[in-house]
Amino acid sequence: MDSITEKRRSSIMEELRRHQMVKVSELSNRFGVSEVSIRRDMRYLEALGVLKRVHGGAISVANRPIAGPTMADPAMAGTDLRTEQKQRIGRAAAAMVAPGDRLILDSGTTTQQIAAHLSNDLLAAGNLTVITASLPIVRQLGAHRSLHLIVLGGIYVPDYELMVGPQTIETLKSLHADKMFLGTDGLTFSQGITTANVLEAEVDRAMVRAATEVIVVADSSKIGGIGLATIMPLNGIHKLITDTDAPADFVERLRQLGIDVILV
Repeated sequence: MDSITEKRRSSIMEELRRHQMVKVSELSNRFGVSEVSIRRDMRYLEALGVLKRVHGGAISVANRPIAGPTMADPAMAGTDLRTEQKQRIGRAAAAMVAPGDRLILDSGTTTQQIAAHLSNDLLAAGNLTVITASLPIVRQLGAHRSLHLIVLGGIYVPDYELMVGPQTIETLKSLHADKMFLGTDGLTFSQGITTANVLEAEVDRAMVRAATEVIVVADSSKIGGIGLATIMPLNGIHKLITDTDAPADFVERLRQLGIDVILV
């Protein structure tokens, strides 16, 4: 994504923060671009859970103020220079989904990109199941009536727009998935797959136990980072989808462990 597009989308988010609603025609005139470009921006921001498109424009999600892309607002994390990489990762992950699959989608902006890139044929087939505790993913997929969408209950964490806690974990004990797409805040050989939230890590571990195949989706900036809590060791995953900036020695070491690393 070029810097002009990035700045325009940031400005759209700022408008939503101030006014809670924006119009396609007004934004088109303001930025001097076509309405098609503005609608494309809105589709992108809707996939991130930032807004909801309505006739002629968009409204902020649940009429809540939109924070900037800070660590305190993980729903907005990723609206940065890594967005293009996350889109490529999401597209590659979505291409791995087969008809009849039962999926677990973790929270995070990269897994939201997976939801955004699932093909219409898959979503309309009537035999795809998605299990998630992430509200942005529910918003992304909830309108597809043919999809079997299982929303995990629990204690709501507003900063993360996520359900956590004993109820969430207990429900996962009775569910079985073919694939889990796991997001992360950090990947290291010493600490494994990590995340910034202890309660989220507990839910992620339960999701891992419920899945036959664990596929980590993470842009290369996460490699070498360490979050607060470990979800699982690196040698427990089956695949990693990341971008081509991933360190070659890290990729090679994973492949030596028998982990399939997909660079996009």
